[in-house]
Amino acid sequence: MTKALLWQLFSLLKRKESFWLPTVYFTRGLPYVIVFLLSSIFFNRMGLSNGDITLLTSFFFLPLILRPLLGRLVSSFFRKRYWILLMQLVMAFSMYGVAWASLSKHAKWLSILFFFITAAAAVVHDVAVARIYKLSRVYRRTKILNPLSFFLMLSLVLGMSLPLALAGNMEVISRNVSTAWQKVFYALSFVFLVFFVYHAFVIPAYQGKAPVAIGEGLTQRWWNETRKTFMQLPHYVALLAFLFFFLIPEGMFFRIAPLFFIDPGSNGGLSFSPQELGLVYGSVGGLAALMGCAVGIKTIQRFSFERSLWLMTCAITFPKLLYIYLSFHFVTTLSVVNVCVAIERFGFGFGIMAYVFLLIYCSQGRYSTFRYSVASAIAAFSAMLSGWFTGVLQENVGYQRFFVLVALVNLLPFIVVFFLRKGKANH
Repeated sequence: MTKALLWQLFSLLKRKESFWLPTVYFTRGLPYVIVFLLSSIFFNRMGLSNGDITLLTSFFFLPLILRPLLGRLVSSFFRKRYWILLMQLVMAFSMYGVAWASLSKHAKWLSILFFFITAAAAVVHDVAVARIYKLSRVYRRTKILNPLSFFLMLSLVLGMSLPLALAGNMEVISRNVSTAWQKVFYALSFVFLVFFVYHAFVIPAYQGKAPVAIGEGLTQRWWNETRKTFMQLPHYVALLAFLFFFLIPEGMFFRIAPLFFIDPGSNGGLSFSPQELGLVYGSVGGLAALMGCAVGIKTIQRFSFERSLWLMTCAITFPKLLYIYLSFHFVTTLSVVNVCVAIERFGFGFGIMAYVFLLIYCSQGRYSTFRYSVASAIAAFSAMLSGWFTGVLQENVGYQRFFVLVALVNLLPFIVVFFLRKGKANH
C-alpha cells in the first residue's frame, strides 16, 4: 500500500468519522463476499451440482443490474442513514433466514430466497454508503480509491476466511454439514446485528439534499443525461465493449475456482476441507489480491492508465494458467497451492484496477453516483450471463478442460483493450 494511502488512513483515524466510516465500509463489502463466494461453498456442501450452483447464484447479480433504479429509491425516500441501518437489519434477518432454512425440507429454495434478499439489501446499502460518504468531511473526489477502501477489502478477506474456518471446524465437531453451516449463518446474523446497533448510535444524521419524489420524472432525466454524456465520451463504443467483455473470463473463473478446491478427487477437485479453502482462497488469496490492488493503484498513478493497461491485462489473465497445472497434476501440496493462488490473486488485484479506473472515468461529471451505477450494472450483467452456463460447462468437460477453455476466453480482454487503445489513438 502506498505511503499516501497510509497517510490518508492515519488522518482519517484522527477524525470523528473514524467512529463509523471504517465499520460502515466493512459492512459494505461483507455481504458481497457472502452472496457471491460463500454461498457457492455452502451450496456445494449441501450437495448441489456445479451447474445448479452457478445458474442459481447468477441471479444474485440481478440487484446489481437494477442498481440505478434502487439508487433512485434511496434518493427518493428517507435519509441515507436510515437506509444504511435498515439494510443492515435486513441482512441480519436474511442471514438468520439462511440458518433457519438450512435444516428445512425446502433448504435449497429458501436459502436462495434469503441470499437474494441479502444481495438486494447489499446494493441499496452500497448506494446509501456511497452517498453518505460524499456528505462527510473526508470525501476526496479525485482519488482512484479512498483510504476507506482498505476496510472494504479487509471485509472481503475476513468474510471468506473466518466463516469457512468456522464451518470446517463445526463440521468436524458436529459431524453434520447442515448443522455446522447453520451455526455459521447464525454467527453472521449476529455480526450484522451488532453493526446495526453500533451504527444506530454513531452515524450522524446528515441533511444533504431533500429527497425528490419518485413521480417527478427525475429518473428519466438522469437516464437521458447519463446516456447523452456517456455517448459524448471519446470512443464510447469501445468503452462499452470493455465494460461488458473484459471480465467475462473472470466471471467464469471465480465461480469455479473455489469449487475446484473443495470438490472431491472423484469429481476432479483437490478435496480441500473448508478450513484449508479458507486459508488458501480467503486468507492467502485475499491478502494477495489486496496487495495487488495497492500496487495497481501505485502503477496507474506513476505510469498513467494508458501505459499500464497492457501490463494489467496480462496480470489478470496469464496467472490463471497455473490452474491448468494444478488440475492436470492434481497438486494438493498446500504450500504449492498457496503460491499459485497468491500469484493468481495478486494478478487479479493488480489487473482489476484497470477496470475500476474505467468505471470511475465513465462516472465523472454530473450525477456521478447514478452514472457509476449504470456502468457497474453493465459489469453485473456481463457477470450474470457468464455464470449461467459456467457450471454446466465445467460438469461436461471437467476441471482440466474448463481451465483450458478459460485460458482461450482470456483472449477477450486483449481484444477489447486493443480496440480501446486504437480508439484513443484515433481520437
